[in-house]
Amino acid sequence: MPLPALLCLCAAAAASTARGDYRLAGLFPMHSPQPRDAPQPLVDSCDDPTTFKYHGYALSQAMRFAVEEINNSSTLLPNITLGYDIYDTCSEPANLHATLRALVQKDGREVEVLSTFRNYEPQAVAVIGPDCSDVALTTAAVLSVFLVPVISYEASSEVLSQKRLYPSFLRTIPSDGQQVKAIFQLMKNFGWNWVALLGSNNAYGRDGLDALQRLLNENNMCVAYRGTFALNADASSQELHNLAAILRDIKVNVTVIFANRQSVHPFFKVMVQRNVTGMVWVGSEDWSLDQTIRQIPGIQNIGTVIGISVEMMDPAMVERFVSWKAEKSPVAEQDDSVEGGGENGGSAQLDCTQRCTACHLSASALDTYDTQASFNVYSAVYTVAHGLHDLLGCASGACSKGTVYPWQLLEKIKQVNFTLYKNPISFDDGGDIHKGYDIIMWNWSSKSSAFDVIGTFSVNPDRLIIDQDKILWHTEDNQAPTSQCSKGCQPGERQVQQNHHRCCFTCMACPPETFLNRSGGKFDLVVAFVPQTAPPRVVTSSWHVQMSFAWDKQQESPTSESPATVTNPLLAAGHLAASAYTWAEEGGKDEGGEPLNTGDLYSCQSCGADQWSPVSSEACFNRTIEFLSWFDPISWALLIPTVLLLLLMAGLAVLFALNFSTPVVKSAGGKMCFFMLGSLACSCSSIFCYFGEPTLHTCLLRHPLYAISFSIFLSCMTTRSFQIICIFKLNARWPALYEAWLRRGGPVLFIAASTAAQTGLCLAVEAASPSVPRRNYDTWPDRVALECGGAGWVSATAYTVLLSACCFALSYAGKDLPASYNEAKCLTCSLLLHLACSAAVLCTQGAFRGRAQATVQVLSSLCTLGALMAGYFFPKAFVILLRPHLNTPEHFQMAIQSYTRRLADS
Repeated sequence: MPLPALLCLCAAAAASTARGDYRLAGLFPMHSPQPRDAPQPLVDSCDDPTTFKYHGYALSQAMRFAVEEINNSSTLLPNITLGYDIYDTCSEPANLHATLRALVQKDGREVEVLSTFRNYEPQAVAVIGPDCSDVALTTAAVLSVFLVPVISYEASSEVLSQKRLYPSFLRTIPSDGQQVKAIFQLMKNFGWNWVALLGSNNAYGRDGLDALQRLLNENNMCVAYRGTFALNADASSQELHNLAAILRDIKVNVTVIFANRQSVHPFFKVMVQRNVTGMVWVGSEDWSLDQTIRQIPGIQNIGTVIGISVEMMDPAMVERFVSWKAEKSPVAEQDDSVEGGGENGGSAQLDCTQRCTACHLSASALDTYDTQASFNVYSAVYTVAHGLHDLLGCASGACSKGTVYPWQLLEKIKQVNFTLYKNPISFDDGGDIHKGYDIIMWNWSSKSSAFDVIGTFSVNPDRLIIDQDKILWHTEDNQAPTSQCSKGCQPGERQVQQNHHRCCFTCMACPPETFLNRSGGKFDLVVAFVPQTAPPRVVTSSWHVQMSFAWDKQQESPTSESPATVTNPLLAAGHLAASAYTWAEEGGKDEGGEPLNTGDLYSCQSCGADQWSPVSSEACFNRTIEFLSWFDPISWALLIPTVLLLLLMAGLAVLFALNFSTPVVKSAGGKMCFFMLGSLACSCSSIFCYFGEPTLHTCLLRHPLYAISFSIFLSCMTTRSFQIICIFKLNARWPALYEAWLRRGGPVLFIAASTAAQTGLCLAVEAASPSVPRRNYDTWPDRVALECGGAGWVSATAYTVLLSACCFALSYAGKDLPASYNEAKCLTCSLLLHLACSAAVLCTQGAFRGRAQATVQVLSSLCTLGALMAGYFFPKAFVILLRPHLNTPEHFQMAIQSYTRRLADS
């Protein structure tokens, strides 16, 4: 297939070329495109001195410099010479023409259409360029059919990384995907979440804005406005003036401009004219180092300009390149560039995309932007050379000359890994170079340097480093300006969205028992308050704070400081909530430095049943588990009298056993007194069930053991009081009643019946409402009380109160009996104390919970048992030990006779 009509305005011949064993094609924009109205894609001559672009010319010289260095090297490609064809891609038709020229079959003038291009040998083994993404999309699509390596030095569109569409495309400039990440990290570093996005209306600008907006939306950052401007607009464009008005109206402090340098120049002219000042402008790498934009009159008033720039090259390469250019006189350059047709020989007629009159008249110095792009070209040429080095087996010291097919060279180029002036050169699977960015700032005050490097962005892993001390902000206090629709909420406050922008919100505090999950993954702050000297889950007067973190990602958990002793759990909770907030905001990053705080900032999440949180909390804390511990000081204050009481009962039993035959012991009930002391001991033993964490066994024994044992004691007391009254008062009137009472075993039957009734009552209540351990969450927000459920103790207490009332009535009825048989006064006081304690427990059952409730019940039991011991047994022991002369039959006979005479006299 002959070349199409694209060449109809050109005289096809070879020029701007150099002979070599293997030829490279270089595509460089050395002239600006001219407006034209043509019905067909005709290629006009690019050689117009008025549209000359020194930048493109400098890049072409970088390619020539690299080829000359490689040809002079004795190690990289020994006995091999590289040649080149340089084309001026001043327009899209010119770019397509140059692409097809590179595809022309070697030793021919046609691009053949074959069933397979495996053995196709084009004119150029690789193509360096083109410069921008728009034309690179065309070049890469055409050359990828032939698998001719295309290594661009400035085309950064992320679309070109799709190997399914562009399998032979590589580049020595980082992809826009990495640039977008760098801009995002920059905005995140300064907390800017309310920004405007502007871009040029081409593939570079649109694709960059799309990728950046997606990344911002995924991270809850908001785009206040997004717009594009035409590539060929000028300072009089109404579109640019409208953008200036919009930027003032939306009141953003940060604007990101993702555009090429040609379209940014008129944009900033309009911004200066419309007096748009006091903003932060974030620039993409294409224009951030452009000197012509920085030299616009009055531009220093627009604010702070921060840009993304490809990593600075080694100054040594720049010096060598500049020295080489200085050695090349205009005449020498012209002679070098017209070498009679390359390998084929022929005339020296100039192709319309290879003529450049102004090139040999230019003596401009390289600026920073030129040197950056020149190194990209330089790297691309060396990449091809290293690929040829591996393909031709040059490691042995000599290269084997032979036919090189593009697909063979492409495979080798993808695998290159070398260092060029301290810069590692290698490519990933998408053909993107492993290269980072410098973060630069326009310095308005410096005369020596127009741009200052204030930070870096490295890849694999992605990491942004900013030197805050190097930044000169436009603000009066030299502090980074804010750009937020709404100020951030305080810790523990959720965001209530006001409109479709997630960054515009009001703040509302999370209520108690809820928390705001700022963290990513599953972040829980677990806090347990434990005593200094006690096992876990025990409440004491002082606390330790323990903190741990749980994540759903495999990573090392953050370590906390050693437990700090505090005296107030609420203060500790507040302190740890603040710590969790700080960690989630400033820490909480994965191994690559990416934040994990992707939690829900718009809703408060409920804490678990065993957790609590104060108002405005960002973490849930484990509730303190409260019960009456064996180790509490108050427990020791209760256990000591309990043990003493049991020892007194044992001592009384021994005393009564030693004096069993004496009248005092017989009047106390004889054998029954031992039964009474045993029941009191069992009642006292039930007190131990109130200490320690409630279990099923302690809950089941606590109330029934006390109630049944105490009922036995009261039944014995009631029986004895009834017997004494019968002997002294009723026997004379109704002797048969007392005889029947004794003959039918009345005392035993009454005690058994009374005990059986209490036992049945306890069993029935336990069956209806079992006394099992339960957690009480309702009393305190920050504590959970371990209690025994069920209401059986209320019924049992009521029954003992009934027995106490009967015993009290019988004791009071015998108040005028002989002194040796009269315990009315002491028993009355004891029973009244018991009734008061029972009433107090019944009335305060809803007022106390947990440890306090158990303490009240233990105190009530101790008071009751101690009072009954003092009222009934202590007087008997007092007589036995200290008044032995009253413990004789004669004394008791005298008391009975005195009582009989008193009755007779009455």
